[in-house]
Amino acid sequence: MNKLNNIKIGFFRNNPVLSLALGLTTALAVTGSVTTALGMGLLILLLVIVAGVLGGLLHKVTPSEMMIPVGLVLSAFLAKLGELLALAYMPTVASEVGIFIPLMAVNSLILFAAGTLTEKTSFGENMKNALLAGCAYVVALLAIAFLRELAVTGGIALLNPLSGVELFSFNLIPQQFTLSLFAGSAGALLMTAFVGGLFQAIGKSGNDKGGK
Repeated sequence: MNKLNNIKIGFFRNNPVLSLALGLTTALAVTGSVTTALGMGLLILLLVIVAGVLGGLLHKVTPSEMMIPVGLVLSAFLAKLGELLALAYMPTVASEVGIFIPLMAVNSLILFAAGTLTEKTSFGENMKNALLAGCAYVVALLAIAFLRELAVTGGIALLNPLSGVELFSFNLIPQQFTLSLFAGSAGALLMTAFVGGLFQAIGKSGNDKGGK
């Protein structure tokens, strides 16, 4: 299991999705539209925070030899919780995601954020790391979804993930210039690779200027 403190999660450098490939399968499945990416991203953020809290509490009462089994049980619990929350509060988004709903807790990402089970850092530091990992995941989903939806439809239509009410929409690209390739899995992977490269370039540029 990777450790947040050693990897130094960031939005551009070492992004959980774009650099570390955590939860990549689910990311490809939910980035067909900005609405779906936003809804599922917020759900993941909530679950990562819950993982950080529960992981920090369990760390205090779990023997070292039981850390991995307890982490797996925690991940399974969060996966089911994520599925139930999506079906209860975001039925429209959940219907679009389909079979990938049970994976929305993204076992690898949750275990990653719940590094509190192996980390020797403080509870506050673990929570900060979990929140950073969740926010970076949401940013990655939105960036990929924005470019995919724009390429496929020529514009963006953002709906409220909870109610399905349209918040805003716009068109930038004429229909004859849209690219249906990015609607499929191959296009999703290509766009993810493109956004990952872009984020890496921005991260390196910021590092050259003295950023982290």
